[in-house]
Amino acid sequence: MRYRTLHGTNLQLSELGFGTWTLTTGWWGTYTDDEARRLIEIAIDAGINYIDTADAYGNGRGETMLAPLLKNHPDLIVGTKFGYDFYNNPERPRGQRELPQDMSPKFVRFAIEQSLKRLGVDHVAIYQPHNPRVGTLMEDQHWETLESLKSEGKILSYGPSLGPAIGWRDEGIYANAVRHAPVTQMIYNVLEQDPGREFILAAEKGPSYGGVAEAMKGETGKKVCVSSSAFDPNFRAWKVDPEPQFLIRVTHSSGMLEGQYTLDTKFDETDHRSHRPRSWMVEGLQKVERLEPLRKQRNVTLGQLALLWLYAHPSIVSSLPNIYNEQQITEFAAASDHPPLTDAEMEQIHEMYERNFDITPYVEEPVSA
Repeated sequence: MRYRTLHGTNLQLSELGFGTWTLTTGWWGTYTDDEARRLIEIAIDAGINYIDTADAYGNGRGETMLAPLLKNHPDLIVGTKFGYDFYNNPERPRGQRELPQDMSPKFVRFAIEQSLKRLGVDHVAIYQPHNPRVGTLMEDQHWETLESLKSEGKILSYGPSLGPAIGWRDEGIYANAVRHAPVTQMIYNVLEQDPGREFILAAEKGPSYGGVAEAMKGETGKKVCVSSSAFDPNFRAWKVDPEPQFLIRVTHSSGMLEGQYTLDTKFDETDHRSHRPRSWMVEGLQKVERLEPLRKQRNVTLGQLALLWLYAHPSIVSSLPNIYNEQQITEFAAASDHPPLTDAEMEQIHEMYERNFDITPYVEEPVSA
């Protein structure tokens, strides 16, 4: 296992981390706390030292489940998130809807104290607003509150975890270009490189990037971020060499880059992937097929190739694949044993992405009346 030093800290995070979302939310199957901890223990034995969770995972379960582990492994580096008010809204919304958010300074201070109690620790390494909107990120008091918590020793670093789905371009550009966020967690993988690679460019360019500006949205008085830039296709995200500051989730495109799907794959209705259109599966499998020659040449699994692509980015500090069994831990941890992808191989993948992997677009069949 290799380790990278998080920007602005002395923390050395394993380049492969472990996210608890799959184990504590019920969206990737059901795990008892003991089963979840057993998987994390196996990950620790493999050299993983960064664990990513959130207070809203299972309404606090994502943190209480970790408490015994942290007692036995005090050197583990933990990041958690805040912002969803499950305290006053304990029932999970149906489908893909989100809980109400509260990112006011008062709530942030309340939330960190609750997280510390659940985790059984006196500080967390990385504290992340959970899927913040740009209006929150534009408030000075938001950043001031987080900086105060850092000064008080309750957190060591902070920055937004963008989502819930892919996108949130304004949020990512503003947080990195204007606010110089110490950490940003985002979706980024071989098949879904946008807008993530633009956030890396924004972090490199700073306020000069693309005319980033604040504006007022109509008569609502809500602040919005306006970026007039068009992404430069000549930019190569893996050639940017700042201090590592990005945490990456959905590293395998919701399982597409694990090499397990076929056209016959079906998901349970409780599985979040069941909400995706048929085109995602059909076109995704075509893209995976285009990567097959490089995978064979490298003598790696598809899942390992996906991680090696991420590891080629110096700006990435740790990657958080969806881990739900022991075999995955063994496979993913072994990616670090392989030589890094060469610049020519990265360029090859870049060119495939720019051509949309030369796939045949899937046309959804019309729904009959």
